[in-house]
Amino acid sequence: MKYISIDASSTCIGWALWDNTELLEYGKLKPTNEDAKWRDRIIDLLPQLDKLLKKHKPKKVYCEDVPLMNKGGKSTLVILGAVQGSILGLCASNGISIEFISVSTWRSHIGLYDGTAKGKERDNLKVNSIKLANEIFDIDLKYTITKSGNYNDKKSDDDIADSILLYASTVKKYCERKRGKFGRKESN
Repeated sequence: MKYISIDASSTCIGWALWDNTELLEYGKLKPTNEDAKWRDRIIDLLPQLDKLLKKHKPKKVYCEDVPLMNKGGKSTLVILGAVQGSILGLCASNGISIEFISVSTWRSHIGLYDGTAKGKERDNLKVNSIKLANEIFDIDLKYTITKSGNYNDKKSDDDIADSILLYASTVKKYCERKRGKFGRKESN
């Protein structure tokens, strides 16, 4: 049975295609005009997502839920709510069920948090998400740290990593492994 997991915003939709518990494909959808206003970016992204859904015909979509609070403020919540509503409508029009999973739930289930205060910072969570997805699935997602030591969202694959780990957090074999740093499986 096929599933698609999504980490969505108005600037990028990270996605992963699954056959039951096996990762088949992954990627990201970007608006053709990244400088467009947020509503126009959503309008641009929806046909791309619709094409992906029609191509793979998943039984269900798993999507990161909009947080109840966001450091970006109310405008960020409005934008993420619009993205989520658009995806909900798109799934409904394609006859696909959808499940929303909170970011804290999937991060907790997959063991993303490394146990440090720094590990709770957004940039560190993004880097650790990429490292964990690479480790579990033996893939090569990229992340970029600038010369000044800051994480670079635009040149990194955190949206893909988050979409992969979102669904993996619902699969017993990925959540029940003995965890070390970044959720890494320790050998016995």
